[in-house]
Amino acid sequence: MPNRPTKPTTSPRHDWRENIREVAIVVIGVFIALVAQQAVEAWDWHQKVEVADAAMREELLADDGPQMVQRLAMHGCIASLLDRIRAAVEGGASRSEIAALIDRYWVDDRTYDRIALDAAQTADVASHLGEERFTRFSTAYDRMGALEEVNHREAFDWAALRSFRRSGGPVTDAEKDRLLSAIEALRHDDMVMWLGSTRKIPVIRQFGRLDQRRVDGFLADARDHYGACVLDYSMALRQTHSTRM
Repeated sequence: MPNRPTKPTTSPRHDWRENIREVAIVVIGVFIALVAQQAVEAWDWHQKVEVADAAMREELLADDGPQMVQRLAMHGCIASLLDRIRAAVEGGASRSEIAALIDRYWVDDRTYDRIALDAAQTADVASHLGEERFTRFSTAYDRMGALEEVNHREAFDWAALRSFRRSGGPVTDAEKDRLLSAIEALRHDDMVMWLGSTRKIPVIRQFGRLDQRRVDGFLADARDHYGACVLDYSMALRQTHSTRM
């Protein structure tokens, strides 16, 4: 006799339940994977934000800030020396006397960096810092490029001052005019650097204490050239308070 077809061991209703269970397992698995991925991405951005924050604080507190303290500390020395050089030129001092005063002039040609801020913006980390947090950093870094530009220009103006000839007869009127032009250019450069530093230091210090080792190093460099005329750290910072009043 022909074989009879066997009955299915499961009912359609049972198959429907099995399918629903399998779909549910897949959906839950996908959901868990998405949640895990988002958690990993959130942690990754958190780490990137913390690294960027630390890099910007380091740049401001250990580099830009201490350099500005140096400018505050030796501002009076620079202004006084430029006055003496001008008085010597206008008073008919000898070539050697003028040259000796010029040789005492010194400024530090440095960069005023915003590398960490630019890196944060390029990597889109800035958008994850939060508006308030990012605005604080942007304010601290504002005008850094302008200060760096003035500082580099100051190096050229210093070169014009040092181009004064050390040998020869009496100082000519043409030489005096060139010297006076260089003196006033340097006076303007220093004033811009001083004003910029008085305004920026209080903003930078909101992020923490300036790196004392770096501050001491910059002040030591200034004292190597201007001696006791250079202000100490606390006296230099008082200029920022008086400017803000």
